[in-house]
Amino acid sequence: MPRAPRIEFAGAIYHVMSRGNHLEPIVRDDVDREIFFKTLAQTCQSAGWVMHSLVLMRNHYHFLLETKRATLVRGMQYLNSTYARRYNVRHKTFGHLFQGRYKALLVDGEAKGYFLTVSDYIHMNPVRAGLVRDGKELFRDRWSSAGWLAGVRKAKPDWLEWSRVYSELGLRDYRRKQRREYREYLERRVGEEKPDDPRWKKIQRGWCYGGKDFVEKMRERLEELSRKEVKYDTWNDEAGDELEEIRAERDLEDGMQRLGYEKLQEMERWDRYLLAEWVRTRNRVKMNWLGAMVGNHNPGSFSGSLFQLRQKRFKDQILMKKWRKLCKN
Repeated sequence: MPRAPRIEFAGAIYHVMSRGNHLEPIVRDDVDREIFFKTLAQTCQSAGWVMHSLVLMRNHYHFLLETKRATLVRGMQYLNSTYARRYNVRHKTFGHLFQGRYKALLVDGEAKGYFLTVSDYIHMNPVRAGLVRDGKELFRDRWSSAGWLAGVRKAKPDWLEWSRVYSELGLRDYRRKQRREYREYLERRVGEEKPDDPRWKKIQRGWCYGGKDFVEKMRERLEELSRKEVKYDTWNDEAGDELEEIRAERDLEDGMQRLGYEKLQEMERWDRYLLAEWVRTRNRVKMNWLGAMVGNHNPGSFSGSLFQLRQKRFKDQILMKKWRKLCKN
């Protein structure tokens, strides 16, 4: 199956997450962590990344980063492959260190709230994991950007930017008063943090996080990219699912008109299943989604109905005529 292409452009903001293969550790000790941060610094410099928030955990990492140029893919290839090579050399191991394809959630940097929510999600990761109990422990974490941004830890890296996170809270500079306000804000967030916070669901499962205009713009970019040649691999991400659903909706509309209907609700039962079978041959959508679109919300009975349709279609001349009408270019 084709995999959804990455959307890249200058000024794009992403929540990037990558896990260890089979959920195994990607760092064993602080030396590994220092090597990872050194590799990350080299990547930010060469790829032109601006890091806004990050945390390195035992078996995964999270970034909130901005690309000055369209360098997400190239930068991630360098970061993961270079660090994996250094890790394997140090520990005399071999094979894949990271699990499959990294996740890159597009984040709306203009509409209020989305950027800060992702930053909070990243900084609260150790809290949800039970590794941090209060603000002091959060700020002491050497492998999180929270301490640097709060002004508790010194020697903040050049590639870590404070201004965007601060501006979300109305803080305009990096002076003592503003640093204290941000520190107090994070301390409150630690006290409020809940593992099942509903705000996190779209960050954990989605491919694009932002206002309606931003999401629509990213969909258009995704469709444009999908017309170009793409590599073949497992299609296992939400962007690919959504792109297929967009195409399938258009085919449903087109097929309905070919069969002489204006609304799906007006269609006879076997015509609806005939239309669904045709859409299924043209798009890689999930059965429960397609069934719901044609009025059948039970995946089991929907699959059975499509099977009956295939048997019936070859015996019923009227259905076969309609099928040819759908398949006609």
